[in-house]
Amino acid sequence: MAEKRMNQQRKVKPRAAAVTAKKDITFDQWRFNLLWGIVLLCFVVLVIRAFYVQIINKDFLQTKANALILRDEKIRAMRGMITDRNGVPLAISTPIMKIVMDPRDYFENKKLFDEMTAPIKPGERRKPKQKIPDKNFNLDELANMVGMDAALLKKQMQAHPRSRYLVLKTEVPPPQAELILARNFQGVYTEKSYKRYYPQPQPNAQIIGLTNNDSVGVEGLEMKLNKALNGVDGLQTNVRDKSGNRVKDPEVIKPVEAGENFTLSIDSRLQYIMYRELTAAGVANNARSATAIAVDVKTGEILAMSSWPSYNPNDKASLTNKDAMRNRGAVDMFEPGSTMKPFTISAALESGKYTPNTVINTSPGSLTIGGHLIRDTHNYGQLTLGGVIIKSSNVGAAKIALSLPTPTIPTFFKRVGFGQRSAVHFPGESAGLILPSKYWGVSEIGTMAYGYGLNATVLQLAQGYAMLANHGVEMPLSLYKVSQPPKGEQVLDPKIANQVLLMMEQVTQPGGTAMQAQIPGYRVAGKTGTAHKLNADRRGYSKTEYRALFAGVAPVSNPRIAMIVVVENPRGSYYGGTVSAPVFAKIMQESLRLLNVPLDKPLQVTKAASVREE
Repeated sequence: MAEKRMNQQRKVKPRAAAVTAKKDITFDQWRFNLLWGIVLLCFVVLVIRAFYVQIINKDFLQTKANALILRDEKIRAMRGMITDRNGVPLAISTPIMKIVMDPRDYFENKKLFDEMTAPIKPGERRKPKQKIPDKNFNLDELANMVGMDAALLKKQMQAHPRSRYLVLKTEVPPPQAELILARNFQGVYTEKSYKRYYPQPQPNAQIIGLTNNDSVGVEGLEMKLNKALNGVDGLQTNVRDKSGNRVKDPEVIKPVEAGENFTLSIDSRLQYIMYRELTAAGVANNARSATAIAVDVKTGEILAMSSWPSYNPNDKASLTNKDAMRNRGAVDMFEPGSTMKPFTISAALESGKYTPNTVINTSPGSLTIGGHLIRDTHNYGQLTLGGVIIKSSNVGAAKIALSLPTPTIPTFFKRVGFGQRSAVHFPGESAGLILPSKYWGVSEIGTMAYGYGLNATVLQLAQGYAMLANHGVEMPLSLYKVSQPPKGEQVLDPKIANQVLLMMEQVTQPGGTAMQAQIPGYRVAGKTGTAHKLNADRRGYSKTEYRALFAGVAPVSNPRIAMIVVVENPRGSYYGGTVSAPVFAKIMQESLRLLNVPLDKPLQVTKAASVREE
């Protein structure tokens, strides 16, 4: 029995082990290294990516991010103001708005709006957490408010759907711009700028000039002073959301610097009077143009300078007459005729060869030099130096000039400012012309003595006559108000200047050529000029076209204003004494009154006297 039990035990198979045998440790190490290798590789990749994003590609990504939320806006500097000597505005800048649209912003938000407001299809669920834009997408209404054709607006937007800048309307008054913004149009905003405005346009246009649509000076002082007037634009950054709404106050990156203000020497009251009288004279005489300049004798300040015809710089559509836009007083040069005779007499007195009482024989009223015939309107016979000015004798002036050394007259003219630009340095100002010395022949010197054979500007004549009135001291002309009178240059002996001034006073007295230049209560000195104009082909002088001039000073006892009046191509009467002298008298009388200049002779009404033409 026991043996049987033992045989059965031997027949039973042995059981498998309950625990799997432990693998070799080499296998576990490989798996550990692989796992950490993958972790390390991921870490390296993340570090490289972070380095690339934050260091290498930082600027590009920052720029892309800023482009989505930041808007740099230029802060336009306000252009400086130009005023007259009393602070009256002559050129000012007024705020004006520009209506601008962002087509890309409009289309993106319009698409979102259409998606959010479209009917929900069966089985479709609207995306959560999306806010329906509350902007106005009506382009027809927008076009109507900005004065555009709706079809044209839509066409422009469709042509540039990715554009961020589309100008809808310029020069919009701020109240109107506010009404447009109040309609809450998608992608529409405003830009502030300034529009130049000229309160007294025609009288001052040729001095002040004008600016273009970009506020850049293109004429006159606006052009000359453009950089200083413009100032420096600023820059600010605005943070906006996707809908274009500003989410925080703008940050100023660059502060704005307003333009500089300028105070001119011009008196706008005198300027208006001058332009009014020039207009009346130009129309009455059917002239081509009329120009005048008034200078303060003591300071050299230009109190008024105007021309007719003029233009309105506020009306850009009227800027077609380029001839009217020119500042004739500074730009045009011409033969000044007999208005040069006082300077010829001054040179003669300075030479020591002549005295005021020296007699010149002008008989028989004509003189031939170098094959050219010089004539007077009458045979004046024996004339003193004062008589040459009073009677405006061409023969007398020529004889005096030819009796002096050849360089005397042209050299003297240069010394007192002719043949060179004035201190005004107005844009386009002419220098005039004194012939070079190699051309100083007998004919040239003889004709130069009575204002032919040289070219001058109205500015130069005004400076010369102001010098005679200021006892021979030449003050630099200025278009800007001076706080302290500049130091002048003594270019002529005071005694000679005073003697010539007294000779010119006789021109406005009975027997002179400018009786119509008289002003009640004031002593007036002056000189007429009637110059033949060159033919268009510059071959000889016209027999039908003239230039009527009058140059004068008042009051003689204590000169305050020197004034030049030039009327171009008057029809009918064309003499300086009958055309320009009356204009001088009207402007000068009002000017002396406005400046409170004391009378220097008894106030009495003189009977009308016959006027000898010159």
